[in-house]
Amino acid sequence: MTGEILNIIAPVLVVAGIGFFLEIRGIGFQSETLSRLAMMIGTPCLVFSSLTNTALPGDSLLRIVFISFSAACVAAVLSGAALLVLRLPWRTFLSSLSLPNAGNAGLPLVFFAFAEPGLSIGAAFFFMIALIQYTVVPAIVTGDPGFRKLLREPLVWSVVAVVAFRATDLPVPTVVADTTQLLGGIMIPIMLILLGGALSRLKVSDIKTSVLLAFVRLAVGVTTGLLMVVLFRLQGVEAGAIFLLCSMPSALITYVVAQHFGRSPERVAGHVVSSTVLNFACLPILISVAIHLAGR
Repeated sequence: MTGEILNIIAPVLVVAGIGFFLEIRGIGFQSETLSRLAMMIGTPCLVFSSLTNTALPGDSLLRIVFISFSAACVAAVLSGAALLVLRLPWRTFLSSLSLPNAGNAGLPLVFFAFAEPGLSIGAAFFFMIALIQYTVVPAIVTGDPGFRKLLREPLVWSVVAVVAFRATDLPVPTVVADTTQLLGGIMIPIMLILLGGALSRLKVSDIKTSVLLAFVRLAVGVTTGLLMVVLFRLQGVEAGAIFLLCSMPSALITYVVAQHFGRSPERVAGHVVSSTVLNFACLPILISVAIHLAGR
């Protein structure tokens, strides 16, 4: 078990560490360019390739999307209650407490833990979380849901294409399948490098609150993951992958949104950093629970 967990964690930490090292050494890279490459090309190709090649039936994928939405709702309720008790501003912290980093951290982990079946589940889960990030998060921060922006997102159209192919049972042309698989392969390493680079740039502000909220985020994620397993009677890889995805640290994009709209970005950055550090420290335990839930 120890060797299996190490094999899952080590690649994630090494690749994220490369991004962290390059950034602090000043060697640097165009993080904005890499981010656009990941979101405009890597993400839609990975989602399309994973969801068209998966052995999971269409109803299972729809169920995972619904579970993802349910997990976000449960996490929002738990987070809102925690912020009410702690008397902290909900517009500032609700998004970062509720939404897991299902992309940069979640997708690599479920891939290394459960291979292609885990990646397919992760892709479907990440799609719903991404939709929430593009609509609900701006609505919470500014009151603008941003639905029009969704129509310009390649991720949305990649899912539309997946639904079209799976609904009609048409085979994906070989050139399309091979191209999207090749381009989707850049997603996981780029996401981890961006994660490491972003963490090196973020500053921890208000350490006491940041650390406290990091523990709250971990508790919310673990509780939500276990509730999803019980409520939806998940078994096997589904149970392990969903638990792991729900238990991820705060999503980096919540800091980006806070910075863009001037909603206390320093405090959100401190929470994201603390949450990521705490989560990575707890990864051996989280992965052990996920493997146990998967029955492996």
